[in-house]
Amino acid sequence: MMDAVVFYGPNDYKFEQTETPKCPVDGVLLKIMAVGLCGSDIRTFEFGHPKVKPPAIIGHEVVGIIEEVGAEVMGHSVGDRVALNPIIPCGECYYCKQNMGNQCKNLVVIGSQLAGGYAQYVVVPKVAIKNDCLHKISDDLSFDYAPLAETTASAYSTQEYVNVKKGDVVVIIGAGPLGNLHADIAKARGASKVIISEMNESRLEMAKRFKSIDVFVNPSKEDLKEVVLRETNGYGADVVIPACPVGAAQEQSLDLVKSRGRVLLFGGLPKDNHHIRLDSNLIHYKEIAIFGGYAYNPDAFKIALDIITENRIQSDQFVTHFLPLKDLSEGIRLIKSGEAIKVVLKPWQ
Repeated sequence: MMDAVVFYGPNDYKFEQTETPKCPVDGVLLKIMAVGLCGSDIRTFEFGHPKVKPPAIIGHEVVGIIEEVGAEVMGHSVGDRVALNPIIPCGECYYCKQNMGNQCKNLVVIGSQLAGGYAQYVVVPKVAIKNDCLHKISDDLSFDYAPLAETTASAYSTQEYVNVKKGDVVVIIGAGPLGNLHADIAKARGASKVIISEMNESRLEMAKRFKSIDVFVNPSKEDLKEVVLRETNGYGADVVIPACPVGAAQEQSLDLVKSRGRVLLFGGLPKDNHHIRLDSNLIHYKEIAIFGGYAYNPDAFKIALDIITENRIQSDQFVTHFLPLKDLSEGIRLIKSGEAIKVVLKPWQ
């Protein structure tokens, strides 16, 4: 038996004992040493998810030690320290062959269709091993910070897509974990100035620990557009990234970006309120490019691990709380209140 948090439906989940999964002959059994508490999982706990069929174990920011290796598996050994890329492409469809694995038509995800990481053990299936979703990590990389790889990969991959480059002024709306990660990644890519906007004063104050952020704005106290124009000599930002699930922030992005600037719509909107109104003339006359972005190509996960290992982001500033798995509810409270940036759960504490 193992400890796990089992999801039974919206706002119905329990920390309990459940059966330890068996290692398949063509897979790996992973002993989970740490799992990141992600905002998307919090939404699943509260509202459910169409791809999660209760009872289920969710959680996808998983790192650990290989406990058992199936007889048909090559290249992995008991005792290996690994990080699990939870986005598992088929490797065969058009998108996979174009290195666009997160758009795979046959995509499965650890913690959605497959059992996830809010537990002491998880099975890594054959398709994940075949498509290089299990990555060995350096002994120098602590399990405390390795769960950041999944969110770091998302920020890195989408900024690669929108081409954040040296000298850019980048505006980020939302100072949650991903907003702050976008700030660090943007500065690492050479951005000359990073401006972050956040209405939650506690969360904005927490963001001040990041050296990558140059200007902090609470839009309930000062006009964000005025600040951006002041900081850019009246031109606007090169790139605007709304990294929050707020349609008004996406709409406002067009006012904040310069002519021929780029907008990255990173924050997904609630399923019952996901339509927004964009000023088509602003897009037309300012020649604004709008990008969507939410995840990452398979290659980006390995790059993200390298970024964390090489201290190119401030990992120790992102993870503000470590909690036992049984205290998952407290982790959710800390994140929603703005007291935490990132919570990492420890299944064996």
